[in-house]
Amino acid sequence: RDQPSGSDDSMKHTENNIAEKNSPRWHSTKILFTLAFACSIVSYSRVIRLTSPLSLSSSLLGSEGFDDASPSLTIQRQSTHSYPIDEAEFIIQKSYAETYARMFPCKDEVEKDCIALVVEHLNQNSTNTPTIKPNSHFQVPPDHPYPWWFQTLLRDIPSNGAYGFWHHFSTLSTDPPLRFCAIGKNGSTEWRKIFKGLNAPELCEKQLEQGSDECRSAFNTKTTLSDDPSVTPRTVFIRDPLERLLSGYLDKCFKPGIRLSQGHCEPNVVFGVDFLERKAKREQQQGKVTDVEKPPPDLTTVVQDMDKEMFAAYVDLLPLKWNVHFVPQAIFCDLYRHIDSYDFVGVMGKDFLSELDRMANRYGGMLPAVLDNTFHYQSNLNNESTNGNVGMEKAHGTKA
Repeated sequence: RDQPSGSDDSMKHTENNIAEKNSPRWHSTKILFTLAFACSIVSYSRVIRLTSPLSLSSSLLGSEGFDDASPSLTIQRQSTHSYPIDEAEFIIQKSYAETYARMFPCKDEVEKDCIALVVEHLNQNSTNTPTIKPNSHFQVPPDHPYPWWFQTLLRDIPSNGAYGFWHHFSTLSTDPPLRFCAIGKNGSTEWRKIFKGLNAPELCEKQLEQGSDECRSAFNTKTTLSDDPSVTPRTVFIRDPLERLLSGYLDKCFKPGIRLSQGHCEPNVVFGVDFLERKAKREQQQGKVTDVEKPPPDLTTVVQDMDKEMFAAYVDLLPLKWNVHFVPQAIFCDLYRHIDSYDFVGVMGKDFLSELDRMANRYGGMLPAVLDNTFHYQSNLNNESTNGNVGMEKAHGTKA
């Protein structure tokens, strides 16, 4: 701007600006900025309206899109407690009242079958949906729409790996025998090793007698255990949801190479374009498809090296396609229905080592030795210099 209007430097500067604005990177920046701006408006509107603009049946069926009609009624807050609710508690209680508290209470159906019944019941727009806990802070009108993120959650969990035998561990090597609910990003890899170790005497008896080191153990006992929680205790470790979210992001989304190889940073049409392209080429080579479609544009190019912006973009978009590693913990093993029947609920936090010690003392048998072999909790508990934070060798561990 300091140069005379007719100078060569000014003309070159103008030409460079025009060339830059015509570049693919500039157009990608404009596209991403426009999407971010639109998402910001939608998110802000969602916050101030207290209601979701999406209809239930259309999004669950996935064919007609979303209904933008605003509901005629709003949620009424009940003053059932003498103490004030802070903002975080307000969000939690309101979300619970809009979602889990309105789910159809299954009887004999479990996990995937129960969710199918819930979806069927919700799509009927029933006005007499019973609540799990009627003493909620909020009174939700029967025709109040379900939050969009909850609709997509119910759509995705039957097929994304949230339900399966790989979440249910069991062993006879404790007193009494027990069951364990394994949740992704709650140390499930380590717990798999632990239960394989617990079940080795049962499943590898012949190999151990022969002095062989080869043992194909499993995280489930072959013995049929009672489903009565008073006979076979149920156990689980839960984790702070925000820490678990960050851990999952660092593990599945932070490194481009991991996004390319695993495809767990969904929706892949936004965060895994390279993964989709490689998958399509592989399927073409295998003869599964004849033509490879042109991959969608990579909208994350602009924020690839901007850690906070990339994380914020993922938080905004992850409910469009729920990956199993980010599914709420309440869904696994039907915890939202049965956690009151669990004999042991440990917390994977700053007192994790003490929680492991509590579990070991409670169930005995081989558990203390196998737990210590994996987590080394006994020596670390006795070491006053240990900060109790395990998993520091992994970038996505409790370091999060």
